[in-house]
Amino acid sequence: MFESKERKLKKIMKDGKAVLLAFDHAIEHGPSIYEGIDISPERIARIAFDGNVDGIILHIGAARRIKKLIGKIPIIIKLTARTSLTSDENQIQQIVTSVKEAKEIGATAIACTIYFGSERESEMLKMFKEIKQETNRFKMPIFGFAYPRGKKLKSKYDADAIRYAARAGAEIGFDVVKTYYTGDKESFSKVVKDCFVPVLVAGGPKISEEKDILKVVEDVMNAGASGVAIGRNVWMRNDEEAVNLLKEIGRIVHK
Repeated sequence: MFESKERKLKKIMKDGKAVLLAFDHAIEHGPSIYEGIDISPERIARIAFDGNVDGIILHIGAARRIKKLIGKIPIIIKLTARTSLTSDENQIQQIVTSVKEAKEIGATAIACTIYFGSERESEMLKMFKEIKQETNRFKMPIFGFAYPRGKKLKSKYDADAIRYAARAGAEIGFDVVKTYYTGDKESFSKVVKDCFVPVLVAGGPKISEEKDILKVVEDVMNAGASGVAIGRNVWMRNDEEAVNLLKEIGRIVHK
């Protein structure tokens, strides 16, 4: 018998909240954009472990390198991917890893992305049906990245589009939604209110000052978010700063 989905989710969100370290960036952006940064899986594993995160999101290749280095930190395997070598018009992520593979490596949950509003949205929705069938079989929670896209949008940070994408993710079966911060507490509280599953906020573009990152975390938690999934704003710093920042974020999220 498989451990229940609810029990697995509780391993990550023990108090209903979570700080996740995201490390699924290199496939989409490539290594050159992080020139001068050590983006080895082993380094990220050390930061995650020392920073006391509630889970780590990464692709299966990196997970194989670090699964023995992170103790009991839950692994969330990203099943979908795309590269930036394709045209920006090709706004789609495809399945690159199965739920079965994620389970075999010891994952506690899986993650996938849907670009709601993309011209290829219908393909991703069909793809998600396949993912959902597998997660039902293996009792795996789904952390769904609900990101608005499309020619209708002036910005992917449009508050109404984020609100719509988050709700759509909950409607189709995401157990936890990860999406963008709208930029202010008032509009983001509407995102949370209309999404009937927990909402995690993506780390977003680079923020130089730690105090500004912590202010965003404070604001999203006050707006009702269930935590954050943050990546480059942590591991683009030196190791000590990265670990200390994660601990500060954890204190805010779990207070």
